[in-house]
Amino acid sequence: MAYYAHISNEQYTVADRARLEEARGEKDVIETANRASDEYADLRETYGNSPSTSETLEGLQSDLNALYSDIENMPAQEDVDAINDAIAAEKAVLAAAKESALADMKTKEAEGTEALVTEMAALETSIANTPYIVTHVATGVDEMKYTPGDASAQNGQIFDLERSKEGVEDAAELQVIDDQIQALIEEIENIPPIGTDNTLYWEGWYRHYGKVQAVRRMSYNTQGGVHKLGGTPFRKNYAGVGYMYDPVRDAFYTAQPYASWTLNEDTCYWEAPTERPEGMDWNWNEPTLEWTEHPAKPYASWIWDTTDNRWIAPVEEPNEDFYPLSCRWNEELLTWEEI
Repeated sequence: MAYYAHISNEQYTVADRARLEEARGEKDVIETANRASDEYADLRETYGNSPSTSETLEGLQSDLNALYSDIENMPAQEDVDAINDAIAAEKAVLAAAKESALADMKTKEAEGTEALVTEMAALETSIANTPYIVTHVATGVDEMKYTPGDASAQNGQIFDLERSKEGVEDAAELQVIDDQIQALIEEIENIPPIGTDNTLYWEGWYRHYGKVQAVRRMSYNTQGGVHKLGGTPFRKNYAGVGYMYDPVRDAFYTAQPYASWTLNEDTCYWEAPTERPEGMDWNWNEPTLEWTEHPAKPYASWIWDTTDNRWIAPVEEPNEDFYPLSCRWNEELLTWEEI
């Protein structure tokens, strides 16, 4: 069993995708105008008139047929090879002329689109390299497919041993042969299977049938770039919904918790600018860029409750029995208000 993550970066690439579609439309308009030009029409006529045969080619084919005109006297192979080589060379010349004419047509068609093509390539690269968010996690087919190892040598020996038993009547001699065969069978059973990694196939299969933007396999036992069972780590971390997939690093990691934190390239864990102190349950305070003994203060007016170890408002939150609706704190008015 393997684990697969459905991923999408569409929400992060809206502007790039919109511009890419615009650029494609602009490119189509220019190409359509180029194909309607007189110069393009002349090039198309040249391409259409490019010959697929020539007097030289027809003469060579006649020479080849003449070699086989006398069925009682077959031609020398070197003579046949010489004419065939000449035919192949002449066909290459004709094909090159036709390909050149086609290339001229394509050049004219693309005239004036160079900047757009460059921009489109940059947009496509940007979209492909933008991190994806994990939207769903599912189990699926194991990525490894195993086939029996090569036992052709052993099977050949078994075949020869079976044939050697023909005409043998001595029981002891037959037993020796059977023992040799059995030893080869056991040898075959111990040949390690050949494993093929079908990750790309199954990622494509689940993407197509799941009708999602992309799918990436992950390793359940990989955390921080280490396989917990001693195997080969894969894509740094096992992911859950809301994790990010980085196509440049080919790795999964959580969303960045704070702007000041950086990603450890070895583990793909986020790390604070300063090391977390040992001991109590420290919390990171982003405004001051330091570890504190309690969570960051949500509002300037709130105070720390040493009894419950939490921040509380200067005005008591309404009792649920008398205030059934949800409420939120208004820092400007220093009061609770209904949502």
